[in-house]
Amino acid sequence: MTRQGQETRQRLIRAALSLYQSQGYHATGVAAILSHAGVPKGSLYHHFPGGKLQLTMAVVDWLAREMADRFDRAATGSIPAGKQILRLFTDTAAWLEGHDYTQGALLALLAQEVEPNETELRSRIAQVYRDATTQLSQALEAGGAARPEDLAITVLSTLDGAIARARAQRSTASLHRCGEMMAEVAKRA
Repeated sequence: MTRQGQETRQRLIRAALSLYQSQGYHATGVAAILSHAGVPKGSLYHHFPGGKLQLTMAVVDWLAREMADRFDRAATGSIPAGKQILRLFTDTAAWLEGHDYTQGALLALLAQEVEPNETELRSRIAQVYRDATTQLSQALEAGGAARPEDLAITVLSTLDGAIARARAQRSTASLHRCGEMMAEVAKRA
């Protein structure tokens, strides 16, 4: 793929990501994605012959790589578990504020919207949740946490809920409080 082709593909992924996070999966049509990305219709089907579904799978895969990279850096850096958790919530709060509370937690949004008959996408979302839990668990374990898998599940679930609450209240106070609480739990566990 040419550099220009890679850039177009990334623009489509970023556009779909942003729109899904702000208005939802089903409310986002292909035309809106193309407009947001600033590319012609043929570009979508050139890069994603399977259309919106294939593009959405690429968006989910992009997010999976982002999370894996973050958790891998934390694990290899032997960052204390409490500090990892606090950073995760603090960084998420900054991201949410930076987007003026218009963006939501992609996996949580998709998991709530994807129809039962959309089995391929539903399966991929479930796999990314499992992978993220495993990766965060390994990072927390490297950071000294006891019961790292239970802690990872609790942290990721709390983060999804805190994002929704922060968006609704247009305040990151819940993200900061949840991060502090989860960091304290990590110290005690």
